[in-house]
Amino acid sequence: MGLWREEKPRAAFRSFVQDRLALRQPGRGRRDGGELLPVVVQLVPRPDHAHNPDAVGVAAPPEHGGTDHERHMAYLYDRHLVPLGGSLRSLAEVSPLPLGCHAFVELDAVEDDEYDPHDGDGDALVVTDRRQSRYWAGGLRLLMPRWDRLQRMAVDHCRGIRPDLVLPFIGHWTPWRPGAREALAGATREQSFDVTLRTEGDALTAYYGDLPLSDLGSGSRDFFDRTALRVRETGGRATARAEQHRGSLKVFVEDSRPLRGAG
Repeated sequence: MGLWREEKPRAAFRSFVQDRLALRQPGRGRRDGGELLPVVVQLVPRPDHAHNPDAVGVAAPPEHGGTDHERHMAYLYDRHLVPLGGSLRSLAEVSPLPLGCHAFVELDAVEDDEYDPHDGDGDALVVTDRRQSRYWAGGLRLLMPRWDRLQRMAVDHCRGIRPDLVLPFIGHWTPWRPGAREALAGATREQSFDVTLRTEGDALTAYYGDLPLSDLGSGSRDFFDRTALRVRETGGRATARAEQHRGSLKVFVEDSRPLRGAG
């Protein structure tokens, strides 16, 4: 995780690390002689992010006190959101408890001749333990599974809680039904919204309320085969997410891999 230089996230990170230092068990050594402090953090979807509504923040856990925004310390890099973001956002939205993640904080002992309290922190961040020993607190490393294992875990967990929900992992563009885009504009100004997926015979159709928006037919890459199977498993109707972008419709589904034997 990249730790930003803004005052509030840095203060939250310092407070969190010092609290964990006071309670710590022996940490793991690093090859360069430093130490890895094991911690648990909270992952928080941040649709309020000014530049990326899909952002996922890293906060101190709820027992640290305050709101998740007050406990905010950093964001996942955008490059990690591509394989991991959909699963993490789905877990956070569906789960009744805060979404936790194991992590390590990199620590290096501060030598007395290296530290001048009048110099300020600069890019480094100094923390002290209960014995008043000083450490440079470096990067925060999240312990994440591979994207495919995380997605499998998220699907299994979320289906147990919301069996009617098709999880928004992968988005695919799909054509509007004639007149549907204009009719939707009269019903909502939202760019992202819930849709109902319904199976009608062999067809899979996305609805906004009672307004049919798009027929999700299988193309050469069979985008919606697995989704149609999931909808049939839930009685022919399920909830999903969709968004409008530059006049097109994008529907989010769990898995884009073709079914075995699908032609």
